[in-house]
Parts: sequence; C-alpha cells; structure tokens
Amino acid sequence: MTERTTERTLATKLSSLARRAIANTLLTCVSVFVGYVAMEFAVFRVMLPLAPLDIHSPLPAAADVLTQTSKSDYLPHDFIAILGDSYAEGYGDWLQQAGGKLKGPFHSGHIIHQQTRRDVVSFGIGGAGSAEAMVLRPAEIYPTSTCSIFPAIEQPRQMVVYFYEGNDIEDNLKFVGKVDKRYGGTDSQAIDRYLDEQYAGWEFLRCHGQFAETTFKEAEFLSQYYITGHYVPYCGTPVPSKNHIVVGDRTIETPSLQGAAPHLSDERIRLGMDVFARSLAWLRKRFEGVPITMVYVPSPISIYRHAEENISFCSFFGAGLAPKILSERHHDAMRDMVAGISANQRVGFVDATPALREAARTSVIHGPVDWDHLNQSGYEILGALVAARLQVKPQESPKEPLEDRSRTTSLGSSPRSTTLFAHDSRTPAPSASEDHQTR
Repeated sequence: MTERTTERTLATKLSSLARRAIANTLLTCVSVFVGYVAMEFAVFRVMLPLAPLDIHSPLPAAADVLTQTSKSDYLPHDFIAILGDSYAEGYGDWLQQAGGKLKGPFHSGHIIHQQTRRDVVSFGIGGAGSAEAMVLRPAEIYPTSTCSIFPAIEQPRQMVVYFYEGNDIEDNLKFVGKVDKRYGGTDSQAIDRYLDEQYAGWEFLRCHGQFAETTFKEAEFLSQYYITGHYVPYCGTPVPSKNHIVVGDRTIETPSLQGAAPHLSDERIRLGMDVFARSLAWLRKRFEGVPITMVYVPSPISIYRHAEENISFCSFFGAGLAPKILSERHHDAMRDMVAGISANQRVGFVDATPALREAARTSVIHGPVDWDHLNQSGYEILGALVAARLQVKPQESPKEPLEDRSRTTSLGSSPRSTTLFAHDSRTPAPSASEDHQTR
C-alpha cells in the first residue's frame, strides 16, 4: 500500500508539474505573440510616418508605399503607380546625390508628380523581373486577406510599368528556374500556377513575418554600413573591357554597360518574354478597369552612339565583347515583342528610346558613378515623357473577360515577334542602326 501511495503521489506531482509547464508555455507564447503584434503596430502605424529613412532602409512593400514623398499625404489618393525594378524605384546617382529618399526628388516618379500634380507611388523594387514587378509586389501591397498592421491603400487610378531592356529578361529566366524546380516544367500553365500559388497567395505568417524580416534586414545593413563596410556593386565594375561612346564632339570612356541581352539566344529571350506576358495578364486581371501603360526603357548600350564596332556588355549571366549590330538587333526585337504583347493585351505602349537617344546626342544621361541607371537628366527626360502620355485622358481598360492566360503567349501576340530577327516591313519605329545613322 505504501508503494502504491507513493506512486500515486509521484504521478499526481508529475501531472501537476506537466500542466503547470504547459500553462506557462502557452502563457509565454501568447505574451510573446501579443508583444510582437504590439511592436508591429507601434513601428508600422505610429513610428513609420515619422521615421527618418535613408537610401537603404529596408521596408515591407506597403510600408515603402506609405513613406514615399511623391504624394501629398501619408495615404496616397487618386494616384499613379509605377511598377518595375530599380528604374521604377529610382536607383542612380541622383538618389546618391540627394542623400536619401526623404531629402529631395530623385527619380522619374517625382517628375511625374510635379508635372501632373497627382500623387505618384512607386511599387518598384531593385532586382525585380516581370513576375516580381507585376505580381509579387502588387500582391504584397494588396493582399487577398487583410493584413491589419498597415492601413488600407486604395487602388491606383492608373498604372505605369517599366520594362527595362538591360536585365529584365535575365531576371525572368531566374524566375523560370524557380518554376521548373517546383513544377518540373516551364510552359505557360506552370508559370501561371507559380504566379498564382507562390507569388499572389497571401498567408497569415507572411503578413506578420514582415516585422521580423525588416528587423533582420536593418540589422544586416547596419552591420555592413558600420562594421564591414557597405558596398554597392555595379554591373560593369569587374569587367576589364571598356566602351567608348560619342557624345556631342567628345569620345568618352565608360565601364562595361548593360545591353539588350547580346549574350542570350533567341530561344532564351522568347522564354523570358513569356514570363513578361503571363505576368502582365495577371496584372490586368487583378486590376481590371485600371488603365495600364507599358514603358520600354532601353539599356545604356542601346542609347549611346559607339565609336567602335564591338561593345563591352555586362550581365549576371555573362560579360564581354559583342558585335554592335547584334545588340541593335536584340534591341529592335525585344522592343517589338514588348509592344506586341502590350497591344495584344490592350495595354498602352511608350518607347522611351527616341527621347533618351536624342538627349544622349549631346549629354551623358547615366553615371558618372552608377552607369547601370539614369542620372538626374535621364530621369527628368523619362519622367516628362511619361507625364505627357498620362496627361492625355486614358481610356479605361476593357472590362470584358480576358482571354484565357494560357493562350496569351508572348510570341504569338505580334507578327513582328514570330521570328526574333525578322522584322515586319510595316514596323513603324526605325531600327537601332537606322536611327543611329540618321544622327
């Protein structure tokens, strides 16, 4: 009896200890969660409007929208959204010279804001391809389920998408690699599935993971900035070969520059364009009725006149020398593909090449430090071009149901794009070589 009593007493004590441990664990978890949520609200709802942010402050997509200075109030109203990569975000020497995103105008969005007198917000993010620019970033700003740590942002009145010739195709090919790894294929159905399931889906943890992600990125940046040294990599820095561009009566040496994918085959370019087409179709369906304007931004190599027959190009997939004529043909083909896909999906199209080339005849519109992006002169020209287009009363995007996205292919949309280097005789825009010869 004594042993049984002892066993019961021991079992009772262990059970009591277990219940107490479980209760304490649950209480701790609840306390941590409540404290975490309270910190989210304190940072993103209270401190964010007053925070002094510098050039590299990492913020979630919605928070980034709220802190921009090309709008009248904290919450944008009746606004124009700019989508794209670092060109849409405003990277370049103008931003570096301004000393931070809150210290002055620094990119095309500010020019559009000044000339249209409307709120302008950039959804752009450096390193984005078409899928990230037109699907992932908008999905983060407009989640399918409510993310209450941020105030609701109204839908944009108009959208402008920058397609950057210099690396968007490469970024799209990286995305294709993700699709192939997950689904074992790269056809239109697989791309659409990845966009819908992986990029457009919004989960509870994704909402509340943004504070932890922001904290980690800020700590990483501060460590680099104050301890290890912050280094901004430029595309042409590690490439030994140089370019010689003709500006006015001067010949200027530049680093290796980004170009119209002179190192990629026509098949790879077509595959990258298919991602562009699928992403644009998703964007149109998600923001039905919102007018969209596609802006084709040429690469530095395609803008300047060159003193030599070979150009030095840089990219993430390769670098070196390539014939100038090859770069010109790729520029013409890629521009025509983007124009054709846009027309097929009833999206307005603006080619920024003529305006930027005209300016580059007499002045340098990139660098002199960051040759990957436009400088102040370049962004002012780009912004004025887009502002002039937007001030023409836009026609609302058609509200009838879109075609099945699986049939909205990138190369079937334009007769000029069915063969990469075979250009239709009815093409209205001059080729790169013809345009340079006339100058």
